[in-house]
Amino acid sequence: MIYSILAENDTFVRYSTEHWISLAFWWVIGLSMMYLGRKRWNALQQRKYILYFALFVAATQLFKVFARLYLGIFDIKIDLPLELCNIMALAMPFVMWYKWRFGWSILFFWICAGTAQAMITPTHVAAFPNYEAIRYWAVHVGLPIMAIYGAVVYGWRLTWKDALYSGIGMNIMALLVYFANLVFDANYMYLNAKPPGTTLYSLLGPWPWYIVSLEGVILVLFSLLLVPFILLRFLRRA
Repeated sequence: MIYSILAENDTFVRYSTEHWISLAFWWVIGLSMMYLGRKRWNALQQRKYILYFALFVAATQLFKVFARLYLGIFDIKIDLPLELCNIMALAMPFVMWYKWRFGWSILFFWICAGTAQAMITPTHVAAFPNYEAIRYWAVHVGLPIMAIYGAVVYGWRLTWKDALYSGIGMNIMALLVYFANLVFDANYMYLNAKPPGTTLYSLLGPWPWYIVSLEGVILVLFSLLLVPFILLRFLRRA
């Protein structure tokens, strides 16, 4: 039973009923938390319940390492938590509990720019009830839920300086992970090759030019993510 849940399978189909149900399930939870956090919970409850959620997301990510060790298939080239979403999942419990606004502002852009394509063109291949299917959706939908929670419930707002710092931080993180890839002969964050299958990366040219193209994509996406906050400030002044 445990082996069947943990062992890999290749039965997930993009845009299938499972794909849409997975998205809907997690977003119902997330939107419910935002509503309760804004309308019903006191300050302590706002922090406590988003912390529980963040810890669950982080735990699903960490458990992947132990699951693959248990199965005897752990591969240092693909199983370390060095993907951007993995790193953010481990950081968010600290950000949400301590209400670290600067950390949230850095991660907000990474999360919303990165998880959008992960939800639209998922790269995992395991179907429910496989553990990997649960982990993938918990991380890639849980992260934007927490990012938006900071804006909706905590009332945090973003400026162009936040976008600038976030872009600089992403490039520093990419540089560190790139050197880790050289050490482990790996491809974390898809810095050494594109992800398998058809994804948004497919539109950005061959390696290494798609990395340069990504800088332009990041600039556009970060700018678009600022628009709601700029409009909100404009409406309040008006």
